[in-house]
Amino acid sequence: MIKTAVVALTLGLGLMAAPKTYAAGGKTMTIKGEVVDLACYLDHGARGEKHKTCAANCISSGLPVGLLSGHKLYLVIGEHKPMNDVLAKKAAQTITLRGKVVERNGMKMIENAEIVPD
Repeated sequence: MIKTAVVALTLGLGLMAAPKTYAAGGKTMTIKGEVVDLACYLDHGARGEKHKTCAANCISSGLPVGLLSGHKLYLVIGEHKPMNDVLAKKAAQTITLRGKVVERNGMKMIENAEIVPD
């Protein structure tokens, strides 16, 4: 009995000390940033007005779309579906999105995203 209690206590303490693999998520936030296509941005840092046409084409073709806010990069999705049709028209523009922000293993995502009018 004592042996079982010691094992349970040790296991419990070990789990409490284990590093978290994700930050607490699920908070609705409003974030302003530049619409980027993740393929080109992650590959070679492409962004801004000179990359606008390419970004719009990449986003329209179904590649993942992101929001770059300062040094933070978010994957953006609608209500459990892509928002590429809407966001391709906003490529390289600064917009404001509101949605549920989650993070796991260092990757950030805005889900159920909605464009906040200026």
